[in-house]
Amino acid sequence: MRVQLVLRLVLALLFATSAAIFSQLMPPFLGEISFVIRVLLTLAAAGIGYLLFPEMARSVKTITMTTFNFVVHRVSSEVSNQIIKLPVRNSPLPGTLPQVGALSFTRPLILDTSAIIDGRILDIAKTGFVSGLVLVPNFVLTELQQVADSADTLKRARGRRGFEILEEIKKLKQIKIEVWDKDQNGKQVDEKLINLAKSLHGRIVTTDYNLNRLASVSNILVLNVNDLANAVKTMSLPGESLEIKIVHLGKDSSQGVGYLPDGTMIVVAEAADKIGKTLEIEVTKNIQTPAGRMVFAKEV
Repeated sequence: MRVQLVLRLVLALLFATSAAIFSQLMPPFLGEISFVIRVLLTLAAAGIGYLLFPEMARSVKTITMTTFNFVVHRVSSEVSNQIIKLPVRNSPLPGTLPQVGALSFTRPLILDTSAIIDGRILDIAKTGFVSGLVLVPNFVLTELQQVADSADTLKRARGRRGFEILEEIKKLKQIKIEVWDKDQNGKQVDEKLINLAKSLHGRIVTTDYNLNRLASVSNILVLNVNDLANAVKTMSLPGESLEIKIVHLGKDSSQGVGYLPDGTMIVVAEAADKIGKTLEIEVTKNIQTPAGRMVFAKEV
């Protein structure tokens, strides 16, 4: 309280001094009344300074803290970006990754919610095709938790399976998985992922087609699990003979649809009345779509 009183008096003195100085500019045409007016103005300024101190102190404190936080955030972000851009040096031990704190110098893989729920990233990681630093942003975990808490039984099961997938990935020796718990700019999860990948020069792992398109426009490298799955599927060439079980109708009322063991959809012409039967077919053409590969065929 004594310190606050002293500061109030100091501010009152500053206001009074300023008022006394500027009151000297008043023309002395009122005689002795001019002196009285100067004294009153000086006292009024002192009173204003004394009363305004708490509000001014709060404003100065707010402006100071805001400026300080902004400068610290910008400096830390710039330092992190410059560190990540440093060239990779030889690792001190074979097979280890050079690190600064908890971050690797290599471009990290950033997991999307869809890739975690999909689960195939675990199988890919077990084969050794994925290694190094894998980041799971905190906002992705939040979205995964929302799926796990869903009222829909299927969604709830898939969300919980997603957490199990992360636990299994953590056990793999060639992968270092970490949770990125820092705040990230952006309103939606996809926007936050894009901004995080830009700041860390990372790669996004996803099965989300829309996120894939958005990342491509933003010049972010995307590892789409669906694209990988399509790339390793066996190609059925036109003229090749196959056996397929017709399981349901196609878009056209005359078409029957079956599936290969790897999930590739086979559309068979004039097979609508053969549902439940296994047919010998001949491949006529292949079409690659964003959702996967489609094979068209006819009954032999």
